Amino acid sequence: MQLTQPATAYWTASRKFWFRFFCCLFILYTFPFPFDDIPFGSSINKISEKILGWYFTIMDQVSVFWHWLIPHVGKKMLRLQTPVTIFTNGSGDTTFDYILLLTQILLSFVIGTVWTLLDRKRASYNTAYYWLCVLVRYFLAGMMFSYGFIKVFHLQMPYPYLTRLLQPYGDSSPMGLAWTYVGQSKAFSIIAGWSEVICGLLLVFRRTALTGALFSLIVMGNVVVINFCYDVPVKLFSCMLEIMAFYLAAPYLSSLYTLFIAHKPGVLEKQKQPFFTKRWIRLAVKILKVLIIADAIFYGVVNSIDRSKIYGEDRPLPALYGIYNTVTVIRNRDTVAPLITDTTRWKQLVIQSKDYARIKMMNDSVVNYVFRVDTIKHTAEVFTTQDSVSRAYFHYTKDSAYLNLSGWIKKDSVYMRFKRYDEKKFRLMARGFHWINEFPYNK
Repeated sequence: MQLTQPATAYWTASRKFWFRFFCCLFILYTFPFPFDDIPFGSSINKISEKILGWYFTIMDQVSVFWHWLIPHVGKKMLRLQTPVTIFTNGSGDTTFDYILLLTQILLSFVIGTVWTLLDRKRASYNTAYYWLCVLVRYFLAGMMFSYGFIKVFHLQMPYPYLTRLLQPYGDSSPMGLAWTYVGQSKAFSIIAGWSEVICGLLLVFRRTALTGALFSLIVMGNVVVINFCYDVPVKLFSCMLEIMAFYLAAPYLSSLYTLFIAHKPGVLEKQKQPFFTKRWIRLAVKILKVLIIADAIFYGVVNSIDRSKIYGEDRPLPALYGIYNTVTVIRNRDTVAPLITDTTRWKQLVIQSKDYARIKMMNDSVVNYVFRVDTIKHTAEVFTTQDSVSRAYFHYTKDSAYLNLSGWIKKDSVYMRFKRYDEKKFRLMARGFHWINEFPYNK
C-alpha cells in the first residue's frame, strides 16, 4: 500500500457539514478537556491548592452549567413529568446523561448549520480536521489509559467479595455476573487492561494513530457489547468512545478494504501535519506531548497502586474478616433452635470490610449492619443504618476456626458461636487452571 499526502484540497459540501457537526459535538462532549488536564496538576495541587485550585474551580463550572441547564431542558422542552435531580454518578446512563447527550447533539446541528451558512466559501478544513483528530486521539487515549490501568491492577473487576461468593447466581444482577466473570481471573483482567493501555499508547503517536484507532474499535466494541448485554450503565459513554475511534479510522477504511478485502493496490492518504516555523514552538509541542504521556502513565500506575491499598488486593482486612456460619445461639440462657421461620436468629455473619457486616437470618433475609470492632478491648458495637439508636454490644473471642460473641441485644443476653468458613474452598476460587481436562468440568 502506498502512503501519500492528501491529493485534493477541496471538500464536498456534505463532508464539510459533517466535519462541522462532529467538531462541535466532540468539543461539547469532551470540554473542558484538555484544559482541565494539566500534566502533573494533581501533584502540583497537593503542594498547595493556591497554585491551581482556583483554576480547577473554574473548570468545575462547566459541570455546574450543565447541571443547571439540563433539568430545564427536561422540564421545558421535553415536558418530563419527573424533574431531573439525579446527575452522573456510578451510572453514566441516567436521565440526565441522555438529555445531556441529546442537547449536545442538537446544539451541534444548530451550530454546524449556522457555521455552514457563515462559511460557505471555504474549500476545506484540513488544518482544523488535524487538530480535531488530535483532540479526539488524546481524549480517547486518556480514557483507555484510565480504564486500562485499573484492570491491569485488578481493581475495576476485583476478585469476588465474600458477599458475592455467597450470593446465588439467580439473585445476581447481569452486571454483577459480568464483574464476577472478569474478576475471578486476574490474568484475564490484566490482559483486558493491557489491551486498553496499548490502544492508548498507539493513539498518542501520529504514526501509529490509525493502528490505535482500529485496535480501539475492536477493544471498545467488546466493551460496548458487554455494557449492552449485561446492563452495565456506561452504555452512552462507551458508545461515544467507539464513535470517536470510528471517526479517526473512517477516512482510511475504503483504502483498507481495497487492500485487505479486494486484494488490490491501494493508496493510504496521510494527514498533513501543520508545520510550525519557529523552533521553540516545535520544541514546546514535543515537551508538552512527553509531559502528557508521562502524566497519563504515571498517574495510571500510581493511582491504581493507591486504590489497591484502599479497596484492592493490598487493602488491610478487618480484624474479624471472613464468613462465619452460626453453630450455637443461646438467648437468655436458652438454646435457640435453628428454625427457618425465625427472623431474629442469625444464620450467617459476613465481615468483609471495616465497620461493616452482612447478617443472614434463618429465613434467608439479609440485613446490613454497622459492625465496629475494638481490637484492644475485644468488643463489637452493632447497629443498622436505619436504626442507630438500638445498638447491640458484644465481647468477642476468636481463634483460627471459631468466633464467639457474647453480649446484649436490647434486653436479651445473647451468646453466639460461629465457625469460620474458608472462602478459598468455593469451587469458583479453588478450581484454578488446568492444561489437561479429560472431561469438561462444568459445574
